[in-house]
Amino acid sequence: MNFNFETEKFLKYLPPLIFIGSSFIIIKLRPLISRILMKQFIKDRKITKGERLTLELSAILTYILATFLFHMGVLQLNPPAFWRKAIDITAYCLYIGLTTFGILKLVDIVINYMSEKTKKTVPISEEPLVETYFSMISKVTKIFIVFIAFIILLDKLGFNVTSLITSLGVGSLAVGLAAQDTIKNFISGILLVTDRQFRIGDRVYIKDIDVDGYVYDIGLRTTRIITIAGNNLIIVPNSKLTEGVIENALYPDAKFKDSIKIGVAYGSDVELVKKLILQAITSTENVLQNPSPSVFFIDFGDSALIFQAFYYVKKKDIAYRVKSQINEKIDRLFKEHNIEIPFPCRTNYFPEGVRVKIER
Repeated sequence: MNFNFETEKFLKYLPPLIFIGSSFIIIKLRPLISRILMKQFIKDRKITKGERLTLELSAILTYILATFLFHMGVLQLNPPAFWRKAIDITAYCLYIGLTTFGILKLVDIVINYMSEKTKKTVPISEEPLVETYFSMISKVTKIFIVFIAFIILLDKLGFNVTSLITSLGVGSLAVGLAAQDTIKNFISGILLVTDRQFRIGDRVYIKDIDVDGYVYDIGLRTTRIITIAGNNLIIVPNSKLTEGVIENALYPDAKFKDSIKIGVAYGSDVELVKKLILQAITSTENVLQNPSPSVFFIDFGDSALIFQAFYYVKKKDIAYRVKSQINEKIDRLFKEHNIEIPFPCRTNYFPEGVRVKIER
């Protein structure tokens, strides 16, 4: 009889122990699953954004499954009603939280897939704009998902969701008045994307606040810009950008027009000077040949003949480096052809001559 009782007791607790044990085994296997997926993803020696998101989603799914098995195992132990309800509520909260995170990662995967697919159908210059659009869609979608999950969670916890939504509707006017700036920035963020003023990755200069840098991210309330001078992150409210004057150096055309002004000594061969300047420009890397560079003899200076050259580089970011290379080549070519770059000088003329008084 005792043997049968022990066997019956063992069989009673065996299923819940299997469920609980399985949940811990799955948690322990999570790193192994990640390594297996990683091994598959790095076959092409790089991990894409979509593959990285898939790794994160697999981890979340592992936790959901482990939570479910642990929950089922504990319930089969037939705890008291109070503890059973507490366990159900706790598990339900975990389900909602983990599922919400999983859906958010799934949204990232879908948005990333759609973004990459759309980029293949547009010119290279439009790719940052595609990324900006889908980034905004992703953020709005995530806010909606989190809001729905929050409402479901409140309903499970026993709150009257209908009256809560009604209260939110009644109080929306007060909230709107209190959060005018936030709403204004939110709408401005949408306008920034739809008006195509700039894209993620563009170099912009915001004249009103004297900020020059690259657009790092366009958020629902603010835009983040990495400055050129100090490589610092500047956070600018979106309303400042929609109301201000913005200079975009990379959109719609990334090429940048630059110029060089130089003076040579009087008596120099004008045609030779123009030829050497043009040779220095056209032989420099990253100088565009279309539109073609041009050199002009523009003025008779006080001590030099003044020439000015105009040319285009691929983008503003490299303009200083290109100009430095051109100046170095001009200096070398002028020395090789004995073209003098004069120092400023003045001739003083005294009509009545100069009298020198010598004191003894």
